[in-house]
Amino acid sequence: MYKDNLMEKLCSCGGLMNLHMHSLIFNTKMKITHVPVYTCPECASYEPLQFIKADLGKLVKELSGEDPGKDFLFTERNELASVLKESLSETIIGGISELETIIRERIQSRVDMLLDIYRLAEKLSDQHWMEETSRRLSQLSFQMTENEDYKKIV
Repeated sequence: MYKDNLMEKLCSCGGLMNLHMHSLIFNTKMKITHVPVYTCPECASYEPLQFIKADLGKLVKELSGEDPGKDFLFTERNELASVLKESLSETIIGGISELETIIRERIQSRVDMLLDIYRLAEKLSDQHWMEETSRRLSQLSFQMTENEDYKKIV
């Protein structure tokens, strides 16, 4: 079911990029914290996790009209970023494969919780809550897809 390796990615230089939470500076005055980013120690390049790029792009577009000097938590805007931050901030015994397993379990747990919330919103006929929950669920749907750019590194 899971063919992608979430924690590592091959860089175009041939190096191995690792996932971590990063702060991005926008317009030299606004900081977006807790953004999942791959970094390559070989060539020092970095890129946001593909599955969050759309939400990050929306936030950057919204920030273009904001007052400078504010900090924004990306984990408040994106479910996957939130799960990753929770998982990466804990001490995990083992290696990358154990961390991958924990992250996948937490993603499934969050999906289950959001489905319960959606059912409740549906029962209450709360369309706005249903749409918000559906949006949050869609941010975790990457786990069902295959992505050729992310190859399992053995």
